[in-house]
Amino acid sequence: MRMLVLIVFAACTGAQPTPTGATCPDVNNPQFTWGNFGSDYFCHYCTNCHDSGLKMSMRNGAPLLHDFDSFIGVMEVPGHIDEQAGAGPKAHNTFMPGGGTNGRCPSMLGGPLDEDCPQPTDEERANLSTFLACEIARPQDYQGSDAQFTDHCAQYTGPH
Repeated sequence: MRMLVLIVFAACTGAQPTPTGATCPDVNNPQFTWGNFGSDYFCHYCTNCHDSGLKMSMRNGAPLLHDFDSFIGVMEVPGHIDEQAGAGPKAHNTFMPGGGTNGRCPSMLGGPLDEDCPQPTDEERANLSTFLACEIARPQDYQGSDAQFTDHCAQYTGPH
């Protein structure tokens, strides 16, 4: 009987966050950078909830210190991001965006859950994991041009 309860519990809990196993093809010359990929990706898919300027009541469940409106904020939790939204040879993670809100997202910064969450393509998810793998692998001084972006969504030109 205990074994049956354990099996039913395991089946009901769903998949655990899984690292994608993505690697960086060239640490010295990464294909994806904050400037050409990361900034727009996080602004488009994440910062309406994961923004450092939002009060807890406006984050729609996004945890504190998971703030993706700056390169440094992203680099605080790159493994967690990969496990929730990335794709690679070991996993295709689609929990975020919208996993904690039944697929609903705010259409504006800190707003109510008033629209279906925009979803990254499989290619964007794979690019995200590659970007994170390269940033983890390369030496960081957090003093370069990437570290200067703190309000990147103000410069973002795509849909928000």
